[in-house]
Amino acid sequence: MSDLQIALAAIGLVVVGGVYAFNLLQERKLQQRLRQAFEGERDDVLLKAPKADPVELQQEPRIEPRIGAADGPVPEGGADPSIEFIAFIRAGQPVGDSALRELLSQLATFGKPARVLGRDGDGTAWRLLDRGSHAGCHELQAALQLVNRSGPVHAPQLNGFCDALREWSGRHGATVECGDTAAALETARGLDAFCGEMDVAIGVNVVAPSGSAFPAEQVAEVALAAGFSLEPDGLFHLCDADGHTLFTMENHEPEPFAGGRLATMQTTGLTLLLDVPRIAGGVAVLDRMVQTGSAVAESLGGILVDDNRTPLQQAGLERIRQQLQEIHAAMAARDIAAGSPRALRLFA
Repeated sequence: MSDLQIALAAIGLVVVGGVYAFNLLQERKLQQRLRQAFEGERDDVLLKAPKADPVELQQEPRIEPRIGAADGPVPEGGADPSIEFIAFIRAGQPVGDSALRELLSQLATFGKPARVLGRDGDGTAWRLLDRGSHAGCHELQAALQLVNRSGPVHAPQLNGFCDALREWSGRHGATVECGDTAAALETARGLDAFCGEMDVAIGVNVVAPSGSAFPAEQVAEVALAAGFSLEPDGLFHLCDADGHTLFTMENHEPEPFAGGRLATMQTTGLTLLLDVPRIAGGVAVLDRMVQTGSAVAESLGGILVDDNRTPLQQAGLERIRQQLQEIHAAMAARDIAAGSPRALRLFA
């Protein structure tokens, strides 16, 4: 091979490498833009929690969007304009079941909980429609939730939602009226900022004495005796008479509790956690959680401590009670009472 051929080959390798690097850089930039557009990242409220408080404040994890009857009761006016972007659909013929299922499938793709409500005409009641519903309605409301724990809705999601409704309506001989997307985005940002301030959890810890650990089977026995039940999420849940979770108890170690592995598991500690905006009667539930944690610690031979491994003090608990009351009062003033259907939808 001549010197010229070698030089040309080297230049070719440099060019190919440069193109590959440029494409890789562009791909990373695109991924960053997509994350910014759809993830809605926010400050962690843990950073705002005072370290001196003896009870741990934590930001709750986010969960995936859904469509279904669990989205809460339907008010007389249909969807909830304070937390949802609502589009009105009017069909010349009753909407069939297959068309409804098609619409529900499309609305499940926009990264926020969505629901469809229907009624037979003016003066009739709105009802929630899911995949098992018989539609037969001349009027529909398609509603996209503005905020949940993954953050606020963003313009691409809202615009895509409206475009999908227009396309569906065109295929099925219906007309659609979408609301003001700019106003909805502004409402979403304000509501998300408020929810971010309210979105805290209160935790107390039961730790084993230094150098020892709790056998998981013993933890399960004590938990069941205290009224907990072990759920598929790997947490022990303590529920009210209606089956709603009041607070949970989780493993300090990365491995969640699971019935088939309890015989071989051990843990150095447990955290009892109260999800503040999702629980009504906060102070009473907080006191019950602390009392339960104390009983669990006594039964296991452990110590009830704060996140700094300091035994809990009454003065610190009083400060937390006051903070919890302030959060619940602020939520009630915004017409989002803690533990209400509206709060459960926003803080999900």
